[in-house]
Amino acid sequence: MTEPHWLRKTLTAGVILAVAAGVLALAPSASASPSTSAVPPPYAADLPDLGTPAVAFNRASTPVATGVAVRGADGSLLYSPRSGSTFGAFQSLGGVIVGDPSVVVNSDGTHFFVRGTDDQVYTNTITPSGAVTGYSQVPGLTVTGDVEAIVPNLVPPTSVRIFARGTDGAVWTNNLNGGAWSGWNSLGGYATSDITATRTFVVPIDTIRVFIRGADHRVYVNRVSTSGVSGFEPLADLQVTSNIAVAEDAVFGGGFIAARGADNGLWTLNLYTVPYVWKPLGGTVTSDIAISFQANVTAYYARGADDALYVNKTTAPGAAFRGFERIDGTVTGNPAAFGTGPNAPGTGFLLARLTSGSLGLNIEPGPSVLPPHKFGGYAPIPGPALG
Repeated sequence: MTEPHWLRKTLTAGVILAVAAGVLALAPSASASPSTSAVPPPYAADLPDLGTPAVAFNRASTPVATGVAVRGADGSLLYSPRSGSTFGAFQSLGGVIVGDPSVVVNSDGTHFFVRGTDDQVYTNTITPSGAVTGYSQVPGLTVTGDVEAIVPNLVPPTSVRIFARGTDGAVWTNNLNGGAWSGWNSLGGYATSDITATRTFVVPIDTIRVFIRGADHRVYVNRVSTSGVSGFEPLADLQVTSNIAVAEDAVFGGGFIAARGADNGLWTLNLYTVPYVWKPLGGTVTSDIAISFQANVTAYYARGADDALYVNKTTAPGAAFRGFERIDGTVTGNPAAFGTGPNAPGTGFLLARLTSGSLGLNIEPGPSVLPPHKFGGYAPIPGPALG
């Protein structure tokens, strides 16, 4: 994949947020492949070359979506706060970023993590009062992919753990605790995809599952906790051609995952059942996959060959799926999806970039596994165009 070149953006006085914008340096040119350079490419060419909205979840109790972050057409970081069933206009937090942002929420505010054009990790925060701190660098690692951030379970309320791919292709991690970074440590592995991290309900309770696609295109998992690291192990033999999807709106995600197979179909794996067996769901997938988990309604979303999103639902990840239903409208990016809570189906939210360059919001009231779906159509979120 060719790394995009972004123009710098100068903030104007009309921005609602009090933005302290950092300017990030230009990136060096990317290497062609691991065989010709010691620095591996950011992504494999067979992965979907599409942007993914980053939903901000406050995980203090149940996962509550508080907003969405994206990269703007000028390369800046954009954020839209959620209020009920609507999202506010995108506001620029400035900077020039590469790839998609990652965003998490804890008691200190909404934290954004991005890759700068100098291949360093930067963070920016909107405090609970609404102030914007501006960019600061998380030093010590040159990265070759998007940053993944997560608030672990049963840790101090200001803690954040981040993951990124280094120049050696391995997964590296850093932990923020008490306002200080612990420093980067390698988890090993060789990632040929984005890093997907999620909390899970296993002993020890603060365990994070870290998923990547390896050099052999199989999916690998590493279990990270304060008591140790398991190391990466393969999850069966399926070769995948997308990033790995988890249900981010679940209290504990990572019990089931999904990815596009080499056949371009959608495949899912239930990690509660051993031995691990990938289950084919069919379809023709042209994007990464999004999963939303609500009580009795688990929904998988993917873009089809006609550039529309399709949904496939089940009552539980191990139960029978109902088949793909088309959601009207053309999208040009990867989907993101979430519900109003894990205890009872309330409202389904679907986000994806539209042909206009806007991020579209599509809502399904009272989701059910029984067709037909009830999505009402995409409404553009106002603000600057997406990158």
